Amino acid sequence: MSVLSFSLSPEATAKLYECLICLAKFGESVALEARKDKLTITSLNLARTAYASFSFDAEIFFINYDLNSSSLPKGGDRFTCQLYNRALQSVFKGRASDGRGRDGAIDRCDVTTQDQVDRMACRLIVKMLCKHGMTKTYRLTYEPAEVMHALFDKASASQGWRISSRIMREYIEYFGAKTEQLNIEAQADKVVFTSFTEKIQDGNQVLKQPLETVIALHTEDFEDFHMQEDMHIIISVKDFKAIVTHAETLHTPLSAHFSFPTRPLQFSYQSEGMNCHFTLMTMGDYRAASATPNPQWISTRGSSRQPSVAPPTQMTRSASEMPPPARPVTLPTSKPPSSQQQRKPLKPASQQTVAHEPEQDEESLFMPVGDDDRAWGPVADQDEEEEEMLGWDATHEARESAPYPTFRDSGRTTSSMKQQQTSGSAFSPSGLEPTQRLSQLHGMFD
Repeated sequence: MSVLSFSLSPEATAKLYECLICLAKFGESVALEARKDKLTITSLNLARTAYASFSFDAEIFFINYDLNSSSLPKGGDRFTCQLYNRALQSVFKGRASDGRGRDGAIDRCDVTTQDQVDRMACRLIVKMLCKHGMTKTYRLTYEPAEVMHALFDKASASQGWRISSRIMREYIEYFGAKTEQLNIEAQADKVVFTSFTEKIQDGNQVLKQPLETVIALHTEDFEDFHMQEDMHIIISVKDFKAIVTHAETLHTPLSAHFSFPTRPLQFSYQSEGMNCHFTLMTMGDYRAASATPNPQWISTRGSSRQPSVAPPTQMTRSASEMPPPARPVTLPTSKPPSSQQQRKPLKPASQQTVAHEPEQDEESLFMPVGDDDRAWGPVADQDEEEEEMLGWDATHEARESAPYPTFRDSGRTTSSMKQQQTSGSAFSPSGLEPTQRLSQLHGMFD
């Protein structure tokens, strides 16, 4: 009694064979699950770290598709079985090139399943209807089995990207043949794919040499990209090559969805009546990626980066709110301090300003005005505290007209001038101060 029967065109037969080649990279056997609306072929590796699934739409992919619900177990809505992949490849091998634009070797492929109670072996019968009335029949043995599916929640996968499979196929050719793992990382508007193999050493003997190949792609090469910066997602190179190679045969873009390291990653792409999904286990530092307080994002969705800190307007005041710089304190010119008695009252005032220092504004760009500014100047001697304020006389006027003692560019100090005034001795013609530097004198031939 036939439980499942369907027919394939030459093009669909070639696509089915390519799917079997891809599934062979994941496991030795394949599982078939037939429902009313679709046929699903899956494969799970022995370590259960990689899952591949191909779903074929019943109305689009097949010429005709029929699932006999009366032959199903009571209360069941699907038919499941398991076969060896190599056996199926041997049946469909050689038909892939015949169905691509040339006169194919077959006109149609009919597949039926027979589950007879009086016989111990269950058969999958494949008939290749060729031209000129020739028919090739293959009978394969299958066994009933429960199909396991990998669950993946796309709603929790906030990160991902999509790229042309043709572009990715060109770059994976540079990956070393002996590399085992692939690290995916986003860095400053580019994506770095690093295929590597760790060194394995037993004492002095090196069992496996380390290998590493780094390829960088700009985010503009992706149709869509959104990934946390400096986050490492590590998968198997062998699985990634098999996925990209098969996606390139269908000429469809490849999409990736993931959340954080050690969480599942899913590759997916679609073709006419066929949906392909691959769920892989990932490695990496989950704590470092998920515990980042303000992660940076490299994305082509709207803005290129998401801000990790608050805007500057919230942290600092604007330039219009900043206080203006304080004016420097100058001594009055009407009554200059000519004696120490007039200067002594200034000392307690300076001590009082130090004791009652105004509060400093941490956000201000200017230093507070006060006697603390003297701490930034050179240390003065005790003798200099009794001297008058010094200034620069650039008018060449008499010293008597100046409001306070000045000195010219002669190196003379005010203390030496005081000694001459207190001695009462007048300046002699030979003791007059020079009014000009020697360097300022110019002769006829200078």
